[in-house]
Amino acid sequence: MLLPICTSLFAAQLAASIPVEPEAEAYIADALPDQFLHPDSEQIDIAKDRVERMTVSVGIADGGPYQFIIDTASQRTILSKEIAGALALDLEDDVRITALAGTTIVQTVYVPSLTLGKRSYDSLISPTFRSANIGADGILGLDSLQGQRILFDFVGKQISVGDTSERLVSRSRREIVVTARRRSGQLIFTNATIAGIKTSVIIDTGGELSVGNKALQKRLRLKSSDVVQTSLIDVTGRSIGADYAIAEELIIGRARFGIIPIAFADIAPFKALKLDKKPALFLGMDALRQFDRLAIDFANRKIYFLLPAGL
Repeated sequence: MLLPICTSLFAAQLAASIPVEPEAEAYIADALPDQFLHPDSEQIDIAKDRVERMTVSVGIADGGPYQFIIDTASQRTILSKEIAGALALDLEDDVRITALAGTTIVQTVYVPSLTLGKRSYDSLISPTFRSANIGADGILGLDSLQGQRILFDFVGKQISVGDTSERLVSRSRREIVVTARRRSGQLIFTNATIAGIKTSVIIDTGGELSVGNKALQKRLRLKSSDVVQTSLIDVTGRSIGADYAIAEELIIGRARFGIIPIAFADIAPFKALKLDKKPALFLGMDALRQFDRLAIDFANRKIYFLLPAGL
């Protein structure tokens, strides 16, 4: 059986945990936005990289366009060593980051400006990795996404970026809205279940495959005959072994995902987020594509799932 290799793009600078905020119940609103963002929000055409993640065109200083992945599980915006070298960006202090296979010291560069559509992000300090390990020219992390509302339109093959201050236009009843908690910058759902087991879930738009911890695998009590071996590879190029299996229905609030494939491994980000002792999951793009669209409102901690037409 040929298995996908999961290139998880989680890359978090180690930091003290931010207090967890109260979580609201998921609900289906009477009239929810068919267009998640303000009508004036900018539409950005997307491509798909070699592992089927969406990429957007980004400008850096006077260079570009470059293809970047939007990764909601990465706390830092990341740049490829090749682009940093070509632009002769100034070196900054090395930092310790947590990648999938563990912590490591990496080189950083000063990014004077980064442009996504009409929006510009100035004075970023970005870790650098080889483009072959990233799978793109770079990664837009949470430091560039806070205060934004990001829409992944899987049907229209577009990404929309809008300010969270922009008013939503409510026209559709197919939308499910879930409010998350925030921990260390991440939006975490704690009201999710997999096969009836309460599980903390993080939306991971930078990973093509969902990754669960060993605590979740143990609670699922999967048969050994249903588990096969695979490997996970992170941005440093290091790999870690994992058990690959199919889990029963994932439910986040009232958003139902059906059965999902999961790679089980105690990757370092679970421990960094203090999610290593109880069932937890990074939810990848293969599962998220079950919906027509996904919108993430970082400032208001809300995720919008648009059900496929006819459901």
